[in-house]
Amino acid sequence: MDRDPQSGKKPPQSNASKVTESKEVLASLLRPIARSRTRLLVCFLTLPVYMIAVWILLNNQRSVDSFMFIYMGVWSAFAIDMARRRCPQCGEQFFVKYILLNLRTHRCVHCSLSYDTLRSEEDEDKMKF
Repeated sequence: MDRDPQSGKKPPQSNASKVTESKEVLASLLRPIARSRTRLLVCFLTLPVYMIAVWILLNNQRSVDSFMFIYMGVWSAFAIDMARRRCPQCGEQFFVKYILLNLRTHRCVHCSLSYDTLRSEEDEDKMKF
């Protein structure tokens, strides 16, 4: 029963269900933030592959301009995506405190909200039978 038939109002929710809903909403808001960081880290980890590919292209006397612009464009897009992500709790940029992007953090650099704690709670809930 969603509504009380006599008054037509919804019954009040318990605090436990409100907390669960807020954690689910917060986790869904933090998921894209975690993905943006992962994308940029993958870009950094493929840097050696990029350097080897450029070296091979140059040894074969091929042009590297288009390859270089595509790689740098992808890297720039991922960096801008990561820098524009806002914390759902404080509303500030999640990874940028002053001017530099912090790649090491799993927490908001302003309010210390972590997306790893919510992920570990989800994993614990899945393990409970």
